[in-house]
Amino acid sequence: MFRWFYVLLHLLHEGVSARRDARIRFLKAQVEILRRKLGGNRVIPSPDDRLRLLAIGAEINHAVADVIGIVTPQTYSRWVVEQREGRKPKSVGRPKVARNLCELVKRLAKENAGWGYRRIIGELRKLRLRIGRSTVRRILKGAGLTPSPYRRGKAEETVWRKFIRLHLNTLVACDFFTKSVMTPLGTQLAYYLVFIHVGTRKVFLSSPTYEPNDRWVQQQGRNLLMWLEENRLEARFLVRDRDTKFSFAFDRLLFGAGIRRVRIPLLAPDANAFAESWIGSFKRECLNHFVCFSLGHLDHVARAFVRFHNEFRPHQGLGNRTIPVAAAGPPSDDSAAAAPEAHRIRCEKYLGGLLRHYSRAAA
Repeated sequence: MFRWFYVLLHLLHEGVSARRDARIRFLKAQVEILRRKLGGNRVIPSPDDRLRLLAIGAEINHAVADVIGIVTPQTYSRWVVEQREGRKPKSVGRPKVARNLCELVKRLAKENAGWGYRRIIGELRKLRLRIGRSTVRRILKGAGLTPSPYRRGKAEETVWRKFIRLHLNTLVACDFFTKSVMTPLGTQLAYYLVFIHVGTRKVFLSSPTYEPNDRWVQQQGRNLLMWLEENRLEARFLVRDRDTKFSFAFDRLLFGAGIRRVRIPLLAPDANAFAESWIGSFKRECLNHFVCFSLGHLDHVARAFVRFHNEFRPHQGLGNRTIPVAAAGPPSDDSAAAAPEAHRIRCEKYLGGLLRHYSRAAA
């Protein structure tokens, strides 16, 4: 009789166990469904959630490998070790971005449609505000503003790249470019000659002319030497293309001042990338927005942009700092300043608002 009693108890136990196992499988299925619905398929428990799970797991000696679903068994084991060693769990998730900083990021993007993520970060660094590229992207994406990110690939160091790197602080690049000018006598082509000191990114721009003859080019060489001396910049090499407007007298003038000519190969504008890049930025950000009616008008627009470039524009090649800040020394390790109210950020406009410089208002 006792045998049948034990059989009955065993059957009841198995029935209860099967029912309990079904309930566990049902709960685990719900957890898996919820994880699939989450973005990134990842759940990050808070410190209170971790303590709650560890307290329940302690009742079964932390044998939870077959039932845990919110995190991996390895993560749970790490929690147990940290609890035994008395280590407190760190805060989870990304740090919250201040509302004022979010509003400022969206303001910069709305007021400057051509700015990308890195350009916005550079402007914020001028205001002593630190923020990551992914955070800027997330803020703008949430606001429906998506400027195209700037992507820069890593290339192998060629002989030319090594030359640029070794002589960065004594290298000047130059090139010609043109702009059409509307005059009473019809459309005429104005010529410019730009020089950029590669190490500091400072730019010297010639005055415009309709006739870039040998005499005018030599005068720009003299102006360059005076500009280098005035700004206390060292120059030993001048990178230029094979344009016939660069005469022998121009090269001899610079050679007499200790500046050697370095001509780039034929049909290789990338070898003069610093000058070409600046000309492209000048045209995209400024020159293409204007119709000029005289050399004076054109010169006024160009001088305003060059001043903005040399004083207020952040440069990615300088760690997203302005030229004066980069010249002051390496970036400090000070923590980022708190984001001020939107009305405490002052915006200075140049060329009718085409160029904008942001700064903190005086207290």
